Amino acid sequence: MPNPAEIYEEEQSFVQLALDNFAALLDDVDFSAELALLGIGRLQFLRRRQMLVELRGLYIALWRLALGRSFPNDADTMLSVFLHRYLMTNNDKLARATAERGRQYWGMLEPIGDSNFTIIAEHLISFSTRDEKERPALILKLALDIRSIYRTIFDKLI
Repeated sequence: MPNPAEIYEEEQSFVQLALDNFAALLDDVDFSAELALLGIGRLQFLRRRQMLVELRGLYIALWRLALGRSFPNDADTMLSVFLHRYLMTNNDKLARATAERGRQYWGMLEPIGDSNFTIIAEHLISFSTRDEKERPALILKLALDIRSIYRTIFDKLI
C-alpha cells in the first residue's frame, strides 16, 4: 500500500509544476493573431494595451477552466495562488487589471465550461471597430481561436 505522505508530495509537485508552467506560458503568449482578428493594429497603443489586458485575463480564466479537469479539488486554490504570485512579481496597474479581468472571465466561463466560447468571443468583438456585417464570421473565428488556446493550455498544463 502506498504511503499517503508520498502521494500527497507527488500531488503537490504536480500542482507546483502546473503553476510554474502556466506562469511561463503567460509570459510567452503572443496575441498578435487575436489582435489582428479584432482589427487592432500596432499603432493603436491604448486599444492594444487594453486588449492585451483582456486577452491575458481570458488566458488566466482558460487556465482555470483546464485546471478544473485535471485538479478539480485544487483548481480554485491554484488560481488564487497563481494570482497572488502574479501580483507579487508584477506589481503595477496593468497586472492588477489583468488579474481582475481573469477573475471576471472565469465568472463568465464557470457556468458554461468549455462547451461554447461564442459568448466570450462576442464580448471580445464588442471592443472591435469592425463592420457589423463581419461580426458573425469574426465571432466564429475568434471562438475557434479561443478553443485552440484552451486546448494548448490544457495540453501544456503539466
